[in-house]
Amino acid sequence: MRIHSTSDRRGFTLTEILVAVGVLLAIVVITGRIFKVATDVTSTGQATVDIMQEAAAIEARIREDIANMTGDGFLVIRSVEVPNDVNVVQWDQGGRQGQEPGLLNPVLDDSATIRCDQLCFFVDSPTSSQIIGEGTTVGSLPSAQSQTAFVTYGHGIQLPGMQPYHDIDYQLDPNPPANLPPVGFAHDPDLDQLEADGEELVPWRYDNPGLDETDWLPTIYTNYRGSINYNSGSDLGVLYEQQIPGEDDRYINATQPDARQWILARHTILLADDDEMFPGGYKKRQYLRNVPSAQTIFPNDARPCFPGAAQLDDGSYTLNADPPVLTYGRVDVAAIPIDEVREMVQTSRARTNPRENFMRRCMHYGEDGAYDDLQDVDQDGDLLPEMQTRDVLEGNLFSLDGSPYLDQRFFMKDVVRRPRVERTAPSMSSVDQALTNHALGTSCSSFSVEWTYGEGAGGGWVESPVAGQDDQYWYGVNYSADDSLLDGTGNPWLGQRWFGLRDIERGVMPYAEFYANYPPDLQNTPTPVSMSSQPTAAAYAVDPYAIDQEFPTFGGQSAYEEYWATFGYNRDRPALPLTEQGNELVFERDRSFTPWPSALRITMTINDPQGRLEQGQVYQFVVEIPEQARGGFAGGAR
Repeated sequence: MRIHSTSDRRGFTLTEILVAVGVLLAIVVITGRIFKVATDVTSTGQATVDIMQEAAAIEARIREDIANMTGDGFLVIRSVEVPNDVNVVQWDQGGRQGQEPGLLNPVLDDSATIRCDQLCFFVDSPTSSQIIGEGTTVGSLPSAQSQTAFVTYGHGIQLPGMQPYHDIDYQLDPNPPANLPPVGFAHDPDLDQLEADGEELVPWRYDNPGLDETDWLPTIYTNYRGSINYNSGSDLGVLYEQQIPGEDDRYINATQPDARQWILARHTILLADDDEMFPGGYKKRQYLRNVPSAQTIFPNDARPCFPGAAQLDDGSYTLNADPPVLTYGRVDVAAIPIDEVREMVQTSRARTNPRENFMRRCMHYGEDGAYDDLQDVDQDGDLLPEMQTRDVLEGNLFSLDGSPYLDQRFFMKDVVRRPRVERTAPSMSSVDQALTNHALGTSCSSFSVEWTYGEGAGGGWVESPVAGQDDQYWYGVNYSADDSLLDGTGNPWLGQRWFGLRDIERGVMPYAEFYANYPPDLQNTPTPVSMSSQPTAAAYAVDPYAIDQEFPTFGGQSAYEEYWATFGYNRDRPALPLTEQGNELVFERDRSFTPWPSALRITMTINDPQGRLEQGQVYQFVVEIPEQARGGFAGGAR
């Protein structure tokens, strides 16, 4: 028998240990990668879910508003396409001074474009103000409520660098906070000065930190704690009094964030008035002594422009004596009911007789004759006079030389503004809290709106006002699926046509371009015929110049492309009264006939605020405009 001692047992060799450690490390690395992939997949999936939930909420909000859209107002679509390198190009053209800006969206190519569209309309739905005035007795009177509101969708402007509103007197504080506005005043962008400088506050603004501060955004202080003196019978008040900040506080760097951090705003303005005083009165600035209100939604409102209206500090009168508090984002009530909105827009006709037939027509270039004898010019000889857009003359509407009234399109476009909106309120004051009320989408890098006419839009029976005279049937829009696109490739243009800022690859063009390439059938008979076998054609009665315009300005002073579509009050009257030509009575088209769209198409790019999805998600939906808003000549969605 042999006896083995413990000293005879063998251990692991160094090689075996190294191999084991290597295997273990490989397992750890592989497992880590598996976990990372799983984590990334989970994170991506969660980001996608978050984005889709936000997109669905935005869609639900837009659908609800459009379902309540009212034809008592007007509809405006503004499309803006900005090059991704817009600031880089302007910096390069300006001599490369200061710091070089970045791309609007760093994850996209330099040649990419960003859409910053806006959609404006009126809704008929009970709405309450979300703001309480600082200088009022909170709770003693009800909040402002209205059946009608003006709604704007589009990107807001973020200015987190502005000072918060405060209601504390720091005069006795030995170490008072620096750069605060006066007590009761809030810090706002000086939009009037910006407009006077020929600029617009846009989502892609870049204030170069390497240049002088006077090139940055000018600001102003606005009094929100003041109130109107109701008891003395005086119409004076200190609400919205403004002061220009000192030299050190006058300008701020208002550079907007990366496009992936742009906020999609839903800016809602209640139309509520609590008295029957003249439109320019200071009492219009406060609803029931409780809620701050603007006098009007129009930056240029002709109604207050007469002696007795609100005066400026120098004693002169203005179209609108209010500061642009609605665009400041701190006020959500305007003292202009929907019937006065209609009156305001329609006073672009003869003021001495505002209710004549022609009051619903826009004024256009060349229309300087008698109001009942307006003639457009047939420049191209196609028997369809072009309704040319009139050069807009700025200033006092009632003292201009020549044609003294601006057209309806000017006022409808003028009301489209981009409000200030913040992710986080600068303070707990209701004045600052109001800035967060408009935020709808927290990270929307692109927002576009396109519209369409359904089959037959703009067509229908035109009844003769003369006994014994035959009625006429005017043909509307007709679509043929086998018509080719306009790019010369012969590709079939299938499905619904969409109108807006030109994008042939997506089958989108201005209605004016559609009209030019698919002219209408001029032969209208008392009996309609089937259009199923007819080629694509625009509506006979719809003049494109009454609806949309495109402004290709890329490479110019404003390096972007812009498109406007305006739909006014003449939805259902395609014909003017019969006129006598020789021995015959003939129908004349109403050049301002603007049947409303049948449907809108909304396309958004929603991004993940945490950066889990670099490119974001494109979300698109189509919503039909309700019949009570679009009228009987808009056709049906195809």
